[in-house]
Amino acid sequence: MGIFDESYSSVELARILGVHRVTVTSWIKKGALKAAKTPGGRYKVSKDDLKTFLRERGMSIPSFLQVEERKLVVAVDDEEMVLETLERFFSTQDMLYPYRLRTFINPLDAALFIGDQKPDLVLLDLLMPEVDGFDLAQKIKQVSPNTQIIVMTGYATKENTVCLNNYGIDGILTKPFDFKTLKKIIENVLMIG
Repeated sequence: MGIFDESYSSVELARILGVHRVTVTSWIKKGALKAAKTPGGRYKVSKDDLKTFLRERGMSIPSFLQVEERKLVVAVDDEEMVLETLERFFSTQDMLYPYRLRTFINPLDAALFIGDQKPDLVLLDLLMPEVDGFDLAQKIKQVSPNTQIIVMTGYATKENTVCLNNYGIDGILTKPFDFKTLKKIIENVLMIG
């Protein structure tokens, strides 16, 4: 883990704390809020330093800061637009703090990463070139049995659903889906909330 992992910029802190970014910068310059400087001259405040700052001032600590480890989510889809949409979704405030997202357009690259990193959750397209979602789901469950899998598909036929259940899939999300439904199914599968 690098020095700037799990850290927040002054703009992010302003949004989190409900103050202006100039206020955050002032706290940093006065030494009230410990921060590191990036090579580009921007301030970054670590999660631990932010929690210390809030505790010392009797301020409530937001729930996302109380999450000790962010859940690793891997999205595998051969459609770049789907992956870009998921990246935007996971960068929203509700999703940014409890989750880390890695996306893969190539299922073989994803399989190598999943075997090495053992993510908490895989969002998996069903129909892809080279390796289909059925085969990849089976391989994921073999190498990482604790990894939860949600299949994202526009082909949620009865036959596919029965087949997926035999692979131990934890959820099926029919494309196109809305973010509210996606968030709910992720929280249910990972037992969050």
